[in-house]
Amino acid sequence: MSAPSAVEARMRRILDEEWRRLGESVPSGTGLVSVDLAFASTAGGAVRVGVDGDRFRHVLVPLPEGEAEVSDHRSAGVRLSTRTLVVDDVSVRYADLHCLRRDLAGVFTGLAADLCLGLNQESSRPGDAVVAKLRSWRELLAGQREAWTPQRLAGLYAELLVLERLLASRSDAVDLWTGPAGEAQDFRSTHHALEVKATLSKEGRLVRIHGLDQLESPAGGLLALAWFRLTRVPTAAGDTLPALIERCEHIGDAGQLRRRLDFLGLPALDDPLLAEHGFEVLEERWYEVGDDFPCLTPQRLIGAVVPPGVGSVEYVVDLDTVAPASADGLEQTARMVEAS
Repeated sequence: MSAPSAVEARMRRILDEEWRRLGESVPSGTGLVSVDLAFASTAGGAVRVGVDGDRFRHVLVPLPEGEAEVSDHRSAGVRLSTRTLVVDDVSVRYADLHCLRRDLAGVFTGLAADLCLGLNQESSRPGDAVVAKLRSWRELLAGQREAWTPQRLAGLYAELLVLERLLASRSDAVDLWTGPAGEAQDFRSTHHALEVKATLSKEGRLVRIHGLDQLESPAGGLLALAWFRLTRVPTAAGDTLPALIERCEHIGDAGQLRRRLDFLGLPALDDPLLAEHGFEVLEERWYEVGDDFPCLTPQRLIGAVVPPGVGSVEYVVDLDTVAPASADGLEQTARMVEAS
């Protein structure tokens, strides 16, 4: 694990813990409650984190005397404004980065940690640094996000189970997790690929395939499909996403892992949505996606060309029509972590 990634991961944990603690103490409907951060400061003083009466999170960066006020309201869920607070009987101006959407809390933690790292490196003009950092994160903060349903949480849990196994053999395996960045398959190595599917259904083995390239084997390599049947259990009796993420962080690049979760828009790890979902694996099967596997790819179309005007192809594969290659995926995961 690289030093910057390790530092960033620790910052995220501290930030989440400070916001959680402040959120428990701030009375509803009151103003802002804030506290200094020990690891981030500028020429104007220590950076602070705060929670307001609506339980929204703030990062407060002190502005030195003479620096212009800052303002940016273009992002969907995060605003930047200038706020004056009285701290230890002294009036201090702050660049106030303010998260307005709870579904963005996890991404906001990443933005805050990234900002603190940048301020520690260059803090002579902190207002400009905050504006620039918000601009660089704008894409992740824009628009509406897909809701985190129990089924979507189960899908992420299955992907992270596979990642944990890959990390056990290769500490940089987070680099293989390409799905959050928009790749067709969830995991890609130099030659091979791996797609992960999960269901909470008690019956059947149907998987929904998104696009003609999701089950397209990489050139010169092999594609595997991992399928999990999960069930929801009380958190005390099963595994949880926060616990699984923390295990992966201990053996892999925690900063890279969190940045991939940012792309997915995962809530903060202390969000009740994650804490109330425990999972248990009921069944696991691994398949080789070869020429006899039931799927649609461009190569299986006439002339290997998608007809003009056709897009967003989705279809369902019944895995009961094909024999699994294994029940544990040892061969498939070993293939993924082979040295390039």
